[in-house]
Amino acid sequence: MITKKSLGIRQIVIWIRVSTLEQKGTLKAQLEFIKKALAAYGYTAAEIARAKVFGGQFSGTIISDEWNACTAYCLEQKVPTALFTRDFQRISRNWRLGGAMMIPLFDANVPIVSVLKNQVSSTADTIQDNDWLIGLLMAVGAQEVDQLKKRTAAGVEAARKEGILPGTTLNFYTDETLNPYRELLRLLRAGVGQSEGSRRLNKSTSWFRKRRDFFALLSERGGDELVMKWLDATDMIRERLAGLGNGKEDNLRKKAMLRMTSGFMKEPFNFDPFTELDLDEYLTNYKEYKPKRTK
Repeated sequence: MITKKSLGIRQIVIWIRVSTLEQKGTLKAQLEFIKKALAAYGYTAAEIARAKVFGGQFSGTIISDEWNACTAYCLEQKVPTALFTRDFQRISRNWRLGGAMMIPLFDANVPIVSVLKNQVSSTADTIQDNDWLIGLLMAVGAQEVDQLKKRTAAGVEAARKEGILPGTTLNFYTDETLNPYRELLRLLRAGVGQSEGSRRLNKSTSWFRKRRDFFALLSERGGDELVMKWLDATDMIRERLAGLGNGKEDNLRKKAMLRMTSGFMKEPFNFDPFTELDLDEYLTNYKEYKPKRTK
C-alpha cells in the first residue's frame, strides 16, 4: 500500500493528459481522481493544494513541450519529489517513447506514481520489482487504440449492442474516497468476518455477504485475474463519474456509460472488459448510445 510515509516525498507534481479535443473536458476528472488518491495516501489538503500541475491535450505518441517543462520542473527541485499521474498511459501509449521520457526522472531519483494501479516506478536508487510492467501497460494502451479504431469502423450500431444488460446499474460510491469493493477484497483476504467487515466498511451485512459471494463466483469462473479486472473496471468508472456534474448533459453521459458497461459489471465472465478508450467514446458520443425507442 502506497503511503505518504513510504514515498518520503515533499514536493508533489501532477501530470494529466488526454489525446483529443473531445476528451479535454475529462482533464478535471483526472486531476480530481489524483487528488483523492493523494488524500488517501495521507497527504494533507494544504500539501495537495501546493502541488504543481502539468498536462493538457496531446497525442500519446509524442514528447510535448509541456512534458519537457514538467520534467525540467521535477529536476529543479531541491527536495524529494515525485510525479503523480492517473496511469502510465497518460505519459505515453508507446512503450519505447515512454521509456525514453522517463529516463531523466529515473536518473534524478524522481519516481512516477500511477494512482490507478497503485504502482511506483523505479529510480536509480530504488528498484521496484514490478517496474517491467510499465512498458507492458503502455503497449496495451497502443493496442487499445487500434482495436477501438476497428470497432468504430464497424459502426456505432454494432457497438450499441455490446456489453449491455438491462436492470439496475452498480453503485460506484463516488462519495467515498476509497473504493469499497477493493476494501472488501482486502478485508476478505485478511480473514475479516462478515460482522466486523460490514462495520468497517459502513455497509450492511447483506451487502457484505452478497459482494463476498460475487467475488467467490468471479474467482471460480476466472480466477484472481478476473477479480482484478473487475476491480480495475470499478476504478475506471468511479474516476469518470467523479468528474461529471449533475446537469442534464452530464446525467445523460453517466447513463450512456453505465448502460454500455453494464454487461461486464454484472456478468464479467460472460462479457469482454471495456477499456479507457471505450469510456471516452461513451462519454464523448453519449447521444449515440441512448436506448432505442420502440413504437
